[in-house]
Amino acid sequence: MDQELRSYLDGKFGQIDGRFAEIDVKFAQIDGKFAELENRLVEKMRDMQTELLRGFESFSVGQNIRLRKVEADQSNLDTSLRGRMDVVESRLMQIELRLGKSLLP
Repeated sequence: MDQELRSYLDGKFGQIDGRFAEIDVKFAQIDGKFAELENRLVEKMRDMQTELLRGFESFSVGQNIRLRKVEADQSNLDTSLRGRMDVVESRLMQIELRLGKSLLP
């Protein structure tokens, strides 16, 4: 009876070991699929990062153009005001010269 029980249990343990081996294979397949999924996810994340950087770059180009226009407008305004001030100072000097030195301190 002992031998019969032993051979029965050995058979059952063999079946269990076989199932564990099948489960190990399935886990290895799942691990491989997770690794593939991770690689695809990393690649997609890199693609998203590239697209974001391209979007920011195109936005910054437009902003740089606007900033250069504002700087040019400011420079033109400064030059224009400087020219107008020169005209006003020249006219004031002419008025002072016509009236004499009475306006000078």
